[in-house]
Amino acid sequence: MRKKIKILYCSSEVKPFSKTGGLADVSGSLPKALADMGCDIRVITPKYAGVNEASQKLNRIIESREVSIGDRVEEAGLYEGRLPDTDVPVYFISNDKYFDRKGLYGEAGEDYEDNLERFSFFSMAVLYFIQRLGQRLGWKPDVIHCNDWQTALIPIYLKNFTD
Repeated sequence: MRKKIKILYCSSEVKPFSKTGGLADVSGSLPKALADMGCDIRVITPKYAGVNEASQKLNRIIESREVSIGDRVEEAGLYEGRLPDTDVPVYFISNDKYFDRKGLYGEAGEDYEDNLERFSFFSMAVLYFIQRLGQRLGWKPDVIHCNDWQTALIPIYLKNFTD
């Protein structure tokens, strides 16, 4: 029997939970297609203000934990849901300071000034929670699939800050 490849699909937006453009469409559909092909795929994304725990049936699976970002520490939590009409888990990293805002990347046509910091935090939190998922669920990805600039630091952090 062939081993299922384990993929962690990292994206700053995933339809139907968050969307500004085509990235969300791909992030909501490609994981479904990969699951249909037999991959053990899971998605991880920020928990923005528009992501509602009750209506989107999310469960908090890891309470608030400290994640190092630069010379300080920020709190992060982890929620779990599913892509609609699938068994594909979607993990949501929560942090009100960075993600509880009206827009995903900005408001009124202006980017948030701290976007680099926000997504640096997200990237570090992804690696933190990969370790926790391994400990808690016995699941460790074979492939970390990063999308767009918001997840571009994950491979760098993986190489430089993990064992």
